[in-house]
Amino acid sequence: MTSVRQLPLSRLGHLVPPLVDDAALIALVTLAGDPPWSAKAAWDIARIAARDGRRVALVDLCLDNPALHEIAGLHATEGIVDAFEYGVSLNKAAHEVTGVFIIPAGSETAHPAEVYAHARWPKLQAGFRSEGALLLALLPLTGLAQLSAAPDGVLLLAPEGVGPEFALPRDVPLLGVVRDRWLPSGSRESPPAVTVPVEHEPRRGLRLALAALVVAALAVGGWALLARARESAFVAPPAAPPAPVAPPAPSSSTTSTPSTNLHQPPPPPRADTLGWTIQLAAYASLDKALAHADQLAADAGVPALVTPVRQGGNGQVWYRVLAGSYATRAAAGTARAGLWRRGIASEGIGDLLLAPYSYHALAGASLDTLRRRGLPAVRWSNGVILLGAFEAPDQAAFTQAALKRAGVRANLLPRMGIP
Repeated sequence: MTSVRQLPLSRLGHLVPPLVDDAALIALVTLAGDPPWSAKAAWDIARIAARDGRRVALVDLCLDNPALHEIAGLHATEGIVDAFEYGVSLNKAAHEVTGVFIIPAGSETAHPAEVYAHARWPKLQAGFRSEGALLLALLPLTGLAQLSAAPDGVLLLAPEGVGPEFALPRDVPLLGVVRDRWLPSGSRESPPAVTVPVEHEPRRGLRLALAALVVAALAVGGWALLARARESAFVAPPAAPPAPVAPPAPSSSTTSTPSTNLHQPPPPPRADTLGWTIQLAAYASLDKALAHADQLAADAGVPALVTPVRQGGNGQVWYRVLAGSYATRAAAGTARAGLWRRGIASEGIGDLLLAPYSYHALAGASLDTLRRRGLPAVRWSNGVILLGAFEAPDQAAFTQAALKRAGVRANLLPRMGIP
């Protein structure tokens, strides 16, 4: 192997950008036996690449031992395996964290080679290239050999470097070796670590700028990636203006006694649809999802709903935990920022979702009885028992069938309240 550029962690901020500027797909190939170290190095590279406003996605393809979601502060959730094997939208799998879209590994798979060899990788690469965006794939050496797309370059993640006999399993450019420290010949001490300045505040325009990337991905590969459709396509309609009220006819009494109108009752407050909510997590177990929802309500004062959603062709059901109910997307975003600020959710966690329909249990229903029958029942802040929050009535079909099997009557209605 010819001499390869050495990239110590302390100098990545200066060395990485010119290596990835013209690339659409870079493979971050881990040779370390320490998954958290590799995940942290990949996370640093992604944030550096996104530092000047470039759109960057980082996907965890270390399918046997994924660690990226933990390094980025995400709970175990759906990921790239669920997207490729079970048909889950990447809109659900991608999470924006400090300006980078993280796509976790997701569910376990018995066929990692099929994920690497999936036909969608070249299409994604073409979509990212057309928009000047960057896709970073963290994967093992075997994954690089099986990847259906040809990366524009490879960065090896090897804390101790590699020997001269090392060779890549395919003919792709080797851009450099990311290692713990600079190890020149001789006994000179390695330089002290230098903190790489990375922009941590979310850029307001990032989400909107990704719309162009989605269009390109659709045009080139027929697959929408990173499009938060439910945050951008669904906009709460403006409230209808109140009907004009004719002013009272002038009379001697109103002219002489202006205080008479004070005795008229005020108009009743207008109820509004509170359809926006915040998806904080998804579990394969109903009990875990309900425990999370109960904890949010008890410890944080945030009422939460649990929604069963069937995924893919295998019929697996995931239980979403949805916090709060808000009239507008902006109000939900403000509430999410409050959850981050209070430490209830890690910064970057929480997708804004328009899901206005919930099952309302009939009066007299028992929360414990409903839960014992396997139903995702929660007691809402107004005392009503609700089951799930659905984007459209047809999404409630699974819950409707469960209610029928349990012999429970409930009405599917929009959540209403006083904004």
